[in-house]
Amino acid sequence: MTQKRVTLVVNCPPNFYTAEKLRMAVGMTLEDGNRISILFIDDGTYSVNGVDMGKNPSNMEINKSLETLGMLGVKLYSHSPSMKKTGMEVEKYNVLPLDERGAADMLDESDVIIS
Repeated sequence: MTQKRVTLVVNCPPNFYTAEKLRMAVGMTLEDGNRISILFIDDGTYSVNGVDMGKNPSNMEINKSLETLGMLGVKLYSHSPSMKKTGMEVEKYNVLPLDERGAADMLDESDVIIS
């Protein structure tokens, strides 16, 4: 079976939409033909380490999805220039840095891009 390269782009701050994107990525791993990658870029980099649980239930879903994606072997990437701009540093979830060229190549090589 040919694998479909799916890249999910997280470009908004932690909120309900970010939680839903990550939850959808977990579901997409059920299809054997999907090779899922996630790119955190722009304000999406605020989610790379999960989020403070607080009173917002979607925050819990973001953390749970990041943990699950890691267990499923989904590759998580952060856009290095965005990380620098937001002042974020990767502290957990094995998020790998990607420079501008690496991010562009990843998107070019994707069969499907969801943003």
